[in-house]
Amino acid sequence: MTYKYLEARSDRASGELTIIGTRIRIAQIINMLANGYTIEQLQEGWPWLSVTVLQGAVEEATELLSATVHA
Repeated sequence: MTYKYLEARSDRASGELTIIGTRIRIAQIINMLANGYTIEQLQEGWPWLSVTVLQGAVEEATELLSATVHA
C-alpha cells in the first residue's frame, strides 16, 4: 500500500513509520494526541507541517492499524 503522508525508511528513525520527509514518528504523534494534545497544538510545535499533513498522517496510520488488525 502506498501512502501520501507516511513512510518507513531504514535510514530514518530506525525504520519506524514517520511523516514523509521528516523524522517525526507517527507513534509520537498518536501518543501526544492520546495525552490530550490537539492537531493544532502539534502544528504549533512543528510549524513547517500543515494541519492537513498531520491529519492525513493520523488517518493513514489509523487505516494501517485497522488493516493490520483485520488481516
